[in-house]
Amino acid sequence: MPGVDLNYFIRQANKLTEKIEERKQQLAEETVEATAGDGRVTVVANGIQEIRSIKINKEVIDPNDTSMLEDLIIAAVNGALASSRQHMQRELAKISGGIKIPGVT
Repeated sequence: MPGVDLNYFIRQANKLTEKIEERKQQLAEETVEATAGDGRVTVVANGIQEIRSIKINKEVIDPNDTSMLEDLIIAAVNGALASSRQHMQRELAKISGGIKIPGVT
């Protein structure tokens, strides 16, 4: 096609990829938090969906009812991961202009 500089588009795509990778590294240092059971279980995840910490209030530790504690942990982990995904998608959309890039989110 006359007048189309494919090299320009390739350079722009490479720049975008670099910006996205740089932002992902920054997201690894940012955290989000979710709680379950009125704050009795708290989970912190980073911006790239890694769990950083889990805090459990001693009052929910009942050896006779481990299923309740398991449910609270699952709820808090799922909440933290969902928040982390949303944060990452918002931040990367700022770079990509909202374009969905396969393998990024």
